Amino acid sequence: MTSPNEKYGLLARGVRRDLREKGWVPTRYWAMWWGALGVAMVVFYVVLTPIWLGLRGAAWVAELRSRLRAERRNASTSAGERSRATR
Repeated sequence: MTSPNEKYGLLARGVRRDLREKGWVPTRYWAMWWGALGVAMVVFYVVLTPIWLGLRGAAWVAELRSRLRAERRNASTSAGERSRATR
């Protein structure tokens, strides 16, 4: 007994149901799928990635400025303590 999917060759290997039941996916659906995938990749890599990198850069700069302020504050406090100790 031959399989009803034998005419499809390797493409239908492992498919247990008859492919004539539903058939193949129409070309317009493949075009919509690849179009949506292309748009999603452009949105992610061209729009969202630069925004994310900009936010990370701004956070890095804010943290660096905060650390520098804290160091200056500690340096001025310890200098004030030293001047009081010498009086």
